[in-house]
Amino acid sequence: MILLQAQQIERRFGAEVLFTNVQLEIQEHARVALVGRNGAGKSTLLKILANLEAPDEGTVTTKKELTLSYLAQNSGLDSNKTLWEEMLSVFENVRRIEAQMHTLEAQIADPSAFSADEYNQLLTRYDQLQHDFSMLNGYGYEASIRSVLHGFNFAPERFDSPISSLSGGQRTRLALAKALLEKPDLLILDEPTNHLDMNTLAWLETYLQNYTGALLLVSHDRSEEHTSELQSQEII
Repeated sequence: MILLQAQQIERRFGAEVLFTNVQLEIQEHARVALVGRNGAGKSTLLKILANLEAPDEGTVTTKKELTLSYLAQNSGLDSNKTLWEEMLSVFENVRRIEAQMHTLEAQIADPSAFSADEYNQLLTRYDQLQHDFSMLNGYGYEASIRSVLHGFNFAPERFDSPISSLSGGQRTRLALAKALLEKPDLLILDEPTNHLDMNTLAWLETYLQNYTGALLLVSHDRSEEHTSELQSQEII
């Protein structure tokens, strides 16, 4: 299935044409590396594809209800929350279901308060919530948060630290961690390897190789390995 299709995209700055007639198609589970010289307009094109900017010519179409996350270069999180609270916000829907399950569990524990039909309805509702909770990784989302934060070198003792106390590089790494946890259909990353040491970069490569959604990224680090592993398409 096609997730995103760009046709005859053109971007101009005054009389200068930055790029023209760009064609791109991203399928489910695709791995696309955007290749081009500095100043060719890679970041601008990503913003157009993410619907943050409009092209001067051409169209971008996406599948209905596409979930997309875009992380710009050196874009760090700006939040009053702690690291853990910010990562938990990704799973608001899961936590809402979890709260509903706890409410029903308390009611189910007292069957005498309901008629037989009402009690059976409670059990049916609870079974459905439990199924939805399981399908959304409800029993493992906190472990996923810990794993991703660990991958980006955030120690457990930092989880309760306010994001405002982090350096710019740490905020950039945290923004990338949050984007990975969101697991959108299409993840667009502009220079995601900035501020990463070699161990973190190796962890990120492994994570992205196993990512179930589609990837579109720009990276100057270890370009030959990335080009080979991601089966890049040169589109600019």
